[in-house]
Formats: sequence, structure tokens, C-alpha cells
Amino acid sequence: MTAVLKILLTGIIILVLFLLIHAFKLMRMYLVLIDTRIEFKRFVFAYFRTTLVNLLIPFKLGEVYRVFVFYRLCGNFATGFLSVVVDRFFDTLALVFVMLPFQILYPDTLSFVSVMLAVFLAVIVFAYMIFPPTYRYLNKYIILNRVSPRSMAVLKLLNGLKVWYEYVKSLIAGRYALLLLMSFGAWFFEGLLFRLLSVFYPYSSFDARGFCEYITSLLSSVPKTLEQRAYGRMCIILTLILTVISAVICLSRKGPRQISADDNPEGAYQGRHNLLPNRRRKG
Repeated sequence: MTAVLKILLTGIIILVLFLLIHAFKLMRMYLVLIDTRIEFKRFVFAYFRTTLVNLLIPFKLGEVYRVFVFYRLCGNFATGFLSVVVDRFFDTLALVFVMLPFQILYPDTLSFVSVMLAVFLAVIVFAYMIFPPTYRYLNKYIILNRVSPRSMAVLKLLNGLKVWYEYVKSLIAGRYALLLLMSFGAWFFEGLLFRLLSVFYPYSSFDARGFCEYITSLLSSVPKTLEQRAYGRMCIILTLILTVISAVICLSRKGPRQISADDNPEGAYQGRHNLLPNRRRKG
């Protein structure tokens, strides 16, 4: 009887930790897209079905599908693409901060995956920081000194990049700390969950090397150890259940929803900054 209660309690703890992990990840993505005013249950269904695809397709190629889903959901490619990039950035930033102490204490745990993550962050941060002064200089220089068609094409490209840059700023304005906090929370509970599962395997370890191997297996979807395979199968099964539940809830609406002018699925930012096509006014 005691063994049964112990197994039952462990199962409940695992389920709670799994729900906490995805609650943090789900709310992080929703916070990025909050200005688009997507109906919450539609967003939840989109989140879980894209997460399921990500678990089934190796090397995180499911992110391409996530971009497509959120593009269809928001009605705007910039929203779909940039929201996924921003979400991945904060997730990776928190992960690198978590991995860094391990790799300082144990330099032999440095892996190709951790190097690529660090490079990804460095490139994104560098580009984000240097764009405003670079744009101002090149924009002024071309306007004052160049009139060729090629120069005008470069100027048009710069203005397009400026629009995307400002759009990224709008997605994270005033939300930096919350997005990073949610990312840390998700990784903290994911580490606890994996540690709890590793207890059931007598030859497993959850040291610095085990943690780095665990991260590598998550990114490649190619688990190596018994606990990694068990964790992967558990995540797929639970995510599939949550996907079905969210689909049922999403599709069980009582009637067609009336869309008002404020519920433009392309997002509030596009309207405020004239990213939408101009429409002729009647009258």
C-alpha cells in the first residue's frame, strides 16, 4: 500500500511540474503576443499543437511550423516570425545563464550545442544594439550623398529593417524582466522534473555532464540515456493529451464570434504604426 501511494504521489508531482513548465512557457509566448488580442483558448491550442510537433521533429525544426501557425493565427507574417524569434531568444538566454556556472566549474562539459547557443545570443544582441546608430548613419549618408537606383534600393531596405526593428521593440517593451523570469522558471521546473525521473534509474546521474547531455538531447530530439528516452516519451504523451483537451475547448464555442475593429487579428501595433494597407474611407 505504501509503495502504491508513493508511486501515486510521484506521478502527481511529475504532472504538476509538467503543467508548471508549460504554464511558464505558454504565458511567456502569450505575453509577447498580448497586443494582438488573440482569443486565449485559440492561443492555447496553437501553443500545444506546435509544442507537440516540436517534440516529434528533431533539431527543433518544428519552430518552422510554429511560425506558420502563429502567422495564420495573427494574420501577419511579421507577427508570426518575430514572436517565435523573441520567444526562442529569451528561452535560450535563460538556458545559457543556467548552463554557464556548470561549464565554468567543469570546462570539459563544453559542447557544440552550448557554443552554438552562445553564438546565437551574441549575434542577436549585437545586431539589436548596433542597428539604431548604424541605421541613422547610413540613412543620413545615403540621403545626402547618393542618388543612384542602387542607393535608393539600399535606403528602402534600411527603412524596411527599421519597421521590423521597431516591431520587435513593441513585442518586448516593458516586458523584458517578466519574459526572462518566466524563462528561468520554466527551466528550473524542467530541471526538477528530469531530476525526479532520474531517481528511478540506478545508473543515471544528474551532474553537470548529465545536465549538458540532457539539453543536447532536447535540442536534437535524439535521447541517449534511459531517463532521457523516458522523459521524451512522457513529454510527448502529456503534450498530446493537453493538445486534445485544448482542441476540444477551442472547438466547442457556442457561436460565431463577432470581431470588432479593436480585435484586428494583425495586432494593435501594426495599426498604430501604419503597417497595415491603407483603406479608403467611405463618405
